[in-house]
Amino acid sequence: MAFANANGLNLCYEVFAAAEKRDPAPLILIRGLGTQMVQWPPAFIEYFTAAGLDVIVFDNRDVGESDKLDAAGVPDLMALLAGAEAGASFPVPYQLADMAQDVIGLMDALAIDKAHIWGMSLGGMVAQHLAFSHAARIGKIICVMSTSSDASLPAPRASDLTPPDDDDEGALIDYMTESLAEHGSPAFPTPLATRRALATKIIQRCWHPQGVIRQMAAALADGSRTARLKEIALPFMVIHGEADTLIDVSCGRHIADTVPGAIWRPVAGMGHDIGPGLEDEIGPDVLAFLGLG
Repeated sequence: MAFANANGLNLCYEVFAAAEKRDPAPLILIRGLGTQMVQWPPAFIEYFTAAGLDVIVFDNRDVGESDKLDAAGVPDLMALLAGAEAGASFPVPYQLADMAQDVIGLMDALAIDKAHIWGMSLGGMVAQHLAFSHAARIGKIICVMSTSSDASLPAPRASDLTPPDDDDEGALIDYMTESLAEHGSPAFPTPLATRRALATKIIQRCWHPQGVIRQMAAALADGSRTARLKEIALPFMVIHGEADTLIDVSCGRHIADTVPGAIWRPVAGMGHDIGPGLEDEIGPDVLAFLGLG
């Protein structure tokens, strides 16, 4: 792991090099709300490096070992949710556009002219911003288990997104172990021992619920991206699990129907995670989309 100064922040990142590179553009993986780069399954990364892609993972701002924006304060989550439901605008510590600029800053720091993007959940929202605001720097977009945040679509429950306010490490590890299963993939289940080991790593590496709330505030303040999605001209693929109980599959379908020419790839038995073996299910389609099939 290393650090890069990107968009005025220190971002923790790691590069996994392909043994035999087949595409000069790397694949940058963007995590979802409050999650860390160590949560990418090694087998998932290895699938794409074996196919000839350099893979870059990083901690988004406010999570993991990247810089925290504690000086910006912690938004009132209930007020934000009420404002979002009412369609009101409100100030937040930063925007999703800033998180997209972080990715461009990381690319600049690593001297990367163009990259392919895999964005999951909140990372998929950031990927959408990269597509309509930074198209010249992006090759192809894979938007996974995400949403356009259109008002017509079902939204996740606040209780599923709000981190607990607890300082007891053992209790937090128990919580995270269960949380990793709650919205998991029934067809690609993660064994309990694996979930508990990962939960322990997540909590001990960085438990920072204030950052999660600031990320959530950025997503809520962004509102619907439907109009902007219609302007995207990049090759765009949408993947969504039919068993996703956090962000409904209709949300992914809406993105695919809105982005001109987007490829729609629903996945039976996939929930809101990257479970073991999922790379073998969707990997061939992704590689074909990237021109490496």
